[in-house]
Amino acid sequence: MKIELLSLDEIDPCQLAIHANDPLVNRYLKNSFPFPYTLDHAMRFITHSLEHNALDFGIVVDGICIGCVGATFHKDVFIKNCEIGYWIGSQYWGLGITKRVVKMFCDYLFSHFTITKIYAEIYSENIASCHVLEANGFQKEGYLKKHVYKNNNYHDLIIYGLREEEYEY
Repeated sequence: MKIELLSLDEIDPCQLAIHANDPLVNRYLKNSFPFPYTLDHAMRFITHSLEHNALDFGIVVDGICIGCVGATFHKDVFIKNCEIGYWIGSQYWGLGITKRVVKMFCDYLFSHFTITKIYAEIYSENIASCHVLEANGFQKEGYLKKHVYKNNNYHDLIIYGLREEEYEY
């Protein structure tokens, strides 16, 4: 299985839309990630990301775009940190793809940017994503009870962190 992280101008927006339009994927994402997810949403996301030089990549497996991974860099006193987020189509869950993608992305971030920490915010019930981060050396750093409100329900949020000094390339 060949896994690549490609610039969004190299991916098929139709494939992106197909995998994003999945309630199983959407349930753990922010409300800014629309559902249902259409081809128009995919095109607007790609255009916005490219126009704003966002650090977003398509996750491509054997030539098919199955999801995205991205980083948000912060300013002011948080300038040495970045937050990552990722998702893949549910039919690709459980194959070890996300674990490899997070490893590839962390390698890229630590080697290309002057950051000392990468973190991720995960809904507590998203056990698979917690395992992905822990397998890549992330540690639980915080637990915020009823911090997220999505689909008329409150969710706890776990903050995971990975410090460069502890990272194994």
